[in-house]
Amino acid sequence: MAESPDRRARKAEATRRRILDAARDVIATGGPEALTIRAVSNGADIAVGTFYNYFTSVEQLTDEVVFDLVETFGQRLDALTGDFDDAAEVYAVSLRHLATTAISDPVWGWLLVRLGLAHAGLLDVLGPRANRDIQKGVDSGRFDIDDVALAGAMTFGALLSAMRLRLERGGSDEVVATYTQYLLRMVGISREEARDLARRPLPPLPPLDSSDGTRSPAAPE
Repeated sequence: MAESPDRRARKAEATRRRILDAARDVIATGGPEALTIRAVSNGADIAVGTFYNYFTSVEQLTDEVVFDLVETFGQRLDALTGDFDDAAEVYAVSLRHLATTAISDPVWGWLLVRLGLAHAGLLDVLGPRANRDIQKGVDSGRFDIDDVALAGAMTFGALLSAMRLRLERGGSDEVVATYTQYLLRMVGISREEARDLARRPLPPLPPLDSSDGTRSPAAPE
């Protein structure tokens, strides 16, 4: 009896998900240079030829991994902070969720750290959001900076460095709070207010509609 179209589609999506998950693990462990079609095929338990039914190249696969794990996470942050009135709170909450999720999901954290500046797509996803939030802070008078693009680049660099330090050394939630406080100070928030913003109860990330098969890292408890 022939398979129904729906069943074939579900099987194809499950295979695609295995390929993405395998690529995620390879990059997180060995960096983007370790990502080969053979390594991904072995990790996903598929034939090399099957890989080409889903992706044309390692480069396309890497782009999909970045979108799957970083863009979807950004969408959750947007959903959480969309109604916030204070640009400083948006900035602080976003920084804290990115850092804490890197610890609650180390594979996701190492994926970002290993890709770093080696993959332009990562900055293409995170950079515009950081610049947007910083620009809102400038426009509202909350932030005191002259170069939004530079502040966004510094935010991204500090994020990756803090993630790596925390992943390698561990540490308490105070590490995340202190890192957030430092970046708030960078954009012009006073010491006292930065300390308060970095330590307020952190609202949980909303779940993302997974009807399209994408998966985001779980929100930290």
